[in-house]
Amino acid sequence: MLMNHARTPPAGMLSTFVLSMLISCIGLSELGWCGNSEADPHPPSDPWFTGTLLSTRGRTLDPGHLVVQPYFFYTRYGGLYNDNWRLHSATVSRTIIQQTFFIYGLTSRIDIGIAPQWLENSSSSDRISGFGDLPLQLGFQVLKGDSDSWLPYVLLWVQEVFPTGRYNDLGPSTMDLGGIGGGSFGTTLGVAVQKVLRLGGDHVLRYRLNASYGFYSPVRVRGFNAYGGGFDTVGRVEPGSVTTFSIAGEYTLTRHVVLALDIGFQTINATNFSGTAGVGVQGEPAMVGKGYSNLLSIAPAVEYHFTQHVGLIAGPWFSLRGKNTSEFFGVVAALYMFL
Repeated sequence: MLMNHARTPPAGMLSTFVLSMLISCIGLSELGWCGNSEADPHPPSDPWFTGTLLSTRGRTLDPGHLVVQPYFFYTRYGGLYNDNWRLHSATVSRTIIQQTFFIYGLTSRIDIGIAPQWLENSSSSDRISGFGDLPLQLGFQVLKGDSDSWLPYVLLWVQEVFPTGRYNDLGPSTMDLGGIGGGSFGTTLGVAVQKVLRLGGDHVLRYRLNASYGFYSPVRVRGFNAYGGGFDTVGRVEPGSVTTFSIAGEYTLTRHVVLALDIGFQTINATNFSGTAGVGVQGEPAMVGKGYSNLLSIAPAVEYHFTQHVGLIAGPWFSLRGKNTSEFFGVVAALYMFL
């Protein structure tokens, strides 16, 4: 699931759906492609899974089938982690994202997905909203594991983010909220490993291992923008590359109830700016971009399955530690529908 590269926590997702999309973003993700759910039909004897909140699936969708999964993210930011991993208070702000994943099986080994998103960033007195950047993803099944062997399913995927969200010419009052897009074409390459382990009775554990690397095209910025800026800012931004690793698991309590967990770690390289920085609201030299950052986050959740093809998942997503990034706490919910 793609998440706003300039502001919100990554996925898988976050360009991240991966973090997508980790997240998918991440992402959703965001930032990589996070929130990608189980993409194959469920025979009656198989456990029912929606996929965890943030992880990328390890299996492609069977040809002719479609998964539709609307996601809702509510995130509160209340602090900043400094270069020494210490948390300091900051102005409270909030982000609401509604993103719907559409995944369609093209062949037995290839599927395609798209995830349009709407965002709203707000503080106590200011607000900015609109449609965000648009991610398009292709998945390629390179290994199909047998249920009777130790071999997992392995999926390679590539995602392109198209810069359809507003990122330039923001007002001085909304500059601290960031834009609703990054202004950059983003390419993310990822691998997802998935395996089901039967533990006896009705209890089944499915794990996922994800890794992704995203890089972004240079962006022309002016004025107050998603990367900072101020009055008379004109120049060129080179967004830092994003590397994400995550581990996820789902454990069946009953046929209908499943526990899920994501743990993700993300590194974002420094943003480079060249041009005229301009001045801020108080006449100080404006800042554009930020330095190298790290983020460790966790997202426990509960799944409830109405049928083998319809399920609901919800839970919190929050930061554990970070460096030169925002502290956050959020709630994520999604409805999974297999057609």
